[in-house]
Amino acid sequence: MKKYTHAWLSLKAMELLRTYEGRFDEERNKRVKKLLDFMYRYPSTFVRGAWFPDTVIRDNTQGGHTWKYELDSSDGRVVRYRPPSHNTCLNFVQSELDKKVSLDERISDLPDRCEALSQTIRDTILITNKMPSGDVIAFNDSQVAVLFLMLSHYVCDAHVPVHCDNRDFYDPSKIHPDLEAFWENEIKKYYSVSTKTQQFDLDENLNLQLDTSRRGFENSVLHKCDQILGQAAWDNMDQAGQNWYAFLGSGNKNLWNYLVSVCLVSFHMSLKMFPLNPPAGVDYDTVRIRRVSPFKEDIVQYSPYILADAINSVALVWLATWERWELLAKRIRYIE
Repeated sequence: MKKYTHAWLSLKAMELLRTYEGRFDEERNKRVKKLLDFMYRYPSTFVRGAWFPDTVIRDNTQGGHTWKYELDSSDGRVVRYRPPSHNTCLNFVQSELDKKVSLDERISDLPDRCEALSQTIRDTILITNKMPSGDVIAFNDSQVAVLFLMLSHYVCDAHVPVHCDNRDFYDPSKIHPDLEAFWENEIKKYYSVSTKTQQFDLDENLNLQLDTSRRGFENSVLHKCDQILGQAAWDNMDQAGQNWYAFLGSGNKNLWNYLVSVCLVSFHMSLKMFPLNPPAGVDYDTVRIRRVSPFKEDIVQYSPYILADAINSVALVWLATWERWELLAKRIRYIE
């Protein structure tokens, strides 16, 4: 995904968590409020912080942003992890998930990256809370916020179908950049954002603001994404006493399990959007998917679900990460 898409998704995750506040048990509602209050103190960091993995860390070629599957009926295996029901793309590919796949381990670190960053945030907060105010060994809150934004970057990349498909759709193919450019252009078209200050316009309640000079939002993939999010709910979210892993899907006991399940769905979404056998006359090395059928229609059809799932995942993983340090600080055991 591109720069402003990543920031938009993280800000939408904040909006989603705010709509969820009050739907959990009393203790979790308090945690949601604390997380929101914390992140909203740094509205100017969202664009830059969420983009650091590409501009500063730059671990793209080492597999930090990818988890590359391919179908392999002979030597592959069935991946047993499945995402929770709020993953809407699951509805399109559920019947495909039991197919054997192989993983290109050379360029597949994305779930590991997410798990490591989440635990780093937990440890950073615990260290800081134990240090006297102003101690040079402590981290400051803005640094912790940047780590949350970096985490959101990797989580969102798990929802990009081509990030989970071992076919090369980047060079010479333009499928990968064209898909991400479509999302970026839609966001910059309909939302008020300054590329000079690298900030989205937010209202007094820190909600994203539409660009009122633009028409057609009601027919856009972003409006459809909002409609999907309006109907979303996490598994077990109304059950008091459940720790964060109860939201991850049956059998998923940590964020690594959860992200692997997300990547599996994304891989099969890639096969759905870009079949192994392309339509007659189509060469994946040269096709421009935003101009050619059926790809241009498929992008419009599936993008709202891909983006909504990414927003849900950022909200879930952020809350899980926030709970990790609170529960550990209180010496409350959680299962991993």
